[in-house]
Amino acid sequence: MNEHYSSNELQQQHYVQSRTDYDQYSIQQKNDLLRSLAQNPNMLNDFFQFLEYTRARSIQQSCLPVYNNLRNQNQHQIPSLLNLEVDNQYKSSTPKRGRPLNDSNGSISTIPKQQKTSQYNPIPTEVMTTTDQQIRKPLPFVQLKRAVSSNLPCFFIEFEQSITSHQLPSAFEARNIVEKHFKDLNVTVQQFSLVGWSGKRLKLGVNNKKDYMTLVTTEKWPTTVKNIPVKIIKPNYVPDCFALVVRYVPRDLEIEIVKEEINRTITSADNIKQIHYAYVRRTNDYRFTVTDLTEYNSALELGRISICNHWLSITPFLSGNRMTYCTKCWRIGHVRDQCKTNIQRCRVCLEEITKKEEHQCTNIPKCAQCDGEHHSLHSQCHIIQTYRANLKEDVTKAVESGKLQRITYPKQPTFSVNYQEFPPMNEHNRPQQQQQFAWNHTRTETLNNETSNVTQVLAVINENLVVMRESNMRVEEKLDKIDVKVNQAALDAELHQTTLDKLIDYIQSLIEHVLWPVTSQVKPDLLQSVKGLQSILTKLGYLKLSLCDDYKIRRKRAESPPPTHEKSNTSKERKKEKKNGGSSVTNQS
Repeated sequence: MNEHYSSNELQQQHYVQSRTDYDQYSIQQKNDLLRSLAQNPNMLNDFFQFLEYTRARSIQQSCLPVYNNLRNQNQHQIPSLLNLEVDNQYKSSTPKRGRPLNDSNGSISTIPKQQKTSQYNPIPTEVMTTTDQQIRKPLPFVQLKRAVSSNLPCFFIEFEQSITSHQLPSAFEARNIVEKHFKDLNVTVQQFSLVGWSGKRLKLGVNNKKDYMTLVTTEKWPTTVKNIPVKIIKPNYVPDCFALVVRYVPRDLEIEIVKEEINRTITSADNIKQIHYAYVRRTNDYRFTVTDLTEYNSALELGRISICNHWLSITPFLSGNRMTYCTKCWRIGHVRDQCKTNIQRCRVCLEEITKKEEHQCTNIPKCAQCDGEHHSLHSQCHIIQTYRANLKEDVTKAVESGKLQRITYPKQPTFSVNYQEFPPMNEHNRPQQQQQFAWNHTRTETLNNETSNVTQVLAVINENLVVMRESNMRVEEKLDKIDVKVNQAALDAELHQTTLDKLIDYIQSLIEHVLWPVTSQVKPDLLQSVKGLQSILTKLGYLKLSLCDDYKIRRKRAESPPPTHEKSNTSKERKKEKKNGGSSVTNQS
């Protein structure tokens, strides 16, 4: 028993010693690997990308339901080599010799390896949603609807603060009273499409531009509703649906000149501003609002405007996705009614406002999202940029899936003048009208019809000349291609002729110097036979002569000038001489 115990102890010590040597060798290998990675940063980057890929793949296999919507947006930061070396030295340090280790570099245990838990346990969903790089929650559908909506601003009817909620009329009763009031005063407005309460204020809205402009411009709003004094609050801004854009304005025109020209054509144009793009353009675009619906529709119907002898196009302004933000704390993601704070803050400096009249703004902008030195909704803020990108992505997916629908503006037809479609009328195609005159007199004919006919003929001739010119250009291109091919063929023929000439010479020399002596010694009868070498030599000589003569003839024909009409001229001269000769004979007789 003691012998068995001592043998086991020796085996265990030998195992520990071999394992220690193996650990030292692995440490040296890892150090060498770290040195090579430190010398080559590209290899280090690829190595950590491979580690992240294998880690994500193993996590995805271990907890598949959690990673269905996993998206890799940014690469993880690569740790430094110092941390790697410290970590590796800590993990691969030599263990205590007093405790034997098994093959897995851990303590000896009776638990089988199959029952040991994996290194990557299923991670709960709450941990995964904490980082935006791995997974992002989609924005609420209410924010997506608000992003693509183009609702007109609402009108508010504010009651006195002393009136209790029991004394206030219902929303539909107040709407009926207001509609009846407008009808009695001959103010043509359709039914309100939106009726609701916002605190103690009644909110009314319409869904067409005509009624909106009528309600904005009229002063015949009721002063009392059910014998309760009220105050009407109208929108203090012009919505984007009344905005137009002048396209392709030359850059040399100053903005003051552009404003003056626009106001001369559209008198209700206001808030004229230049649109700044993120890239350099050869022309400028200007956005402005129109408060008169008649001028707005007329400008869209015409589709053009004249600015400093430039006939420029006008298109409706297409607004971007609207953000959801609070006008109380100026943060994104919720509206004023959903704000959890009771403090009203300034839009610029974000200081608390107790009384609007007593607030003095410092005019130092401060962001409510990132505390930066810019406005809370400025596009420079990285949080606003991320929110806009996510909003655009979610809106695009919702539109493609059919959950949302954008307002589409009809495209304006491009008009091009073709004078041949509207020719001037002449006496032939003009409708004849019988006119009775008081006195019989003759009309003085003018040259209008003749000039119109001449212009038509000249226009047709001009078109035919253009067509002929284009066809001539195409023919010239084809002739140039044919000329190139002919020159190439001539060069090829010349090359073949020289090659054949040399080949015939080589065959003749081969027969005379090699085959002839051999045949004279072996079988001299074949020299003078019909199919012998002498007949072959003579045929090759004739072939060479004919080849040279044929090539010279073709070369002379190609270099000779084109034929002239001398024969025709000489035949005409002979006919004239015959006539002259005949006339002289008659005279002699």
